[in-house]
Amino acid sequence: MSQVAVGIDLGGTNLRAAVFGALPNSAEPILVHRESVGADRSPEAIVSRLGTLIPELLQRAELGALCIPVGIGFAGMLSGHQGHVANSPNFGWRNVALGTMLRARLGERYKVGIYNDVNAITYGEFTLGAGRGSSDILAVFVGTGIGAGAVCGNVLLQGANNTATELGHTKVVIDADALQCSCGLKGCVEAYVGGKLLQERARRDLDTWASSAAVELAGGVQNVHPGHLDAAAAEGDDYALELYSEVSPMLGLAIANAVTLLNPGCLVLGGGVFSRTPVLRDFVLAAFETAVNPPAREGLQIAMAELGDAGGLVGSALLASGY
Repeated sequence: MSQVAVGIDLGGTNLRAAVFGALPNSAEPILVHRESVGADRSPEAIVSRLGTLIPELLQRAELGALCIPVGIGFAGMLSGHQGHVANSPNFGWRNVALGTMLRARLGERYKVGIYNDVNAITYGEFTLGAGRGSSDILAVFVGTGIGAGAVCGNVLLQGANNTATELGHTKVVIDADALQCSCGLKGCVEAYVGGKLLQERARRDLDTWASSAAVELAGGVQNVHPGHLDAAAAEGDDYALELYSEVSPMLGLAIANAVTLLNPGCLVLGGGVFSRTPVLRDFVLAAFETAVNPPAREGLQIAMAELGDAGGLVGSALLASGY
């Protein structure tokens, strides 16, 4: 039977929402909504906005009388399976009972599920995107940070405390000079290849000692982002190529180790940075091919994510609906 559900992607920049009417057969929404997260990111403010938005969406979709599953993909580390946020650098939250607060605001009419945002995207890609048809997938997304999700034997891998597959926070450097990550620890692969921290490092380098064609492409040092670095690397820019040569093996190794451990049939790659930096992606995949265990690599399909911004909406709605 088709299922009506609401999917919400609560990210570091945007709040996206969609009402679906034909899950699990179609990712086509009945209604789509998007707004900025804005400056007030307190738990109370976010719960208040969601508590108003969700009934409004159902009313606009003329579904106001139904009891609806609501899935929320949240940009942060969760603890347990009730929507407790352990740490969210994007929101400045630590130990926030988001699920409890939102269920109290919405009432029993709604079946609310809160999921790590990349887990939700992964499940969307597994069901209706690049991973469909495979029982075991690993998805790696490089955007502001680095996230990953996995489906093993047709089941989303969440772990005992719902913190499985935090690939971005696996350690690749453990000495005293390891870079600081947004999670508060040092040496995470996200600190080196995550879009935000990679951008910040490049701007520091280019403002102090390095030179690169990326500065001219960007119209100034403070405008440089990974896309400019990639365009420069494609033209043989020394700084961009040296930077990529340093950091890409770290991510390639992390992905190779995950594939070696999980033995997926499909590796899905995506995210705002990865999808717009083909040179960086090629560097990472070259390192991956060197490091991965050959039996785990055999038969592995590598594909780019297909659902784009809709992945988290679809996945969170599917998970809340029990598919």
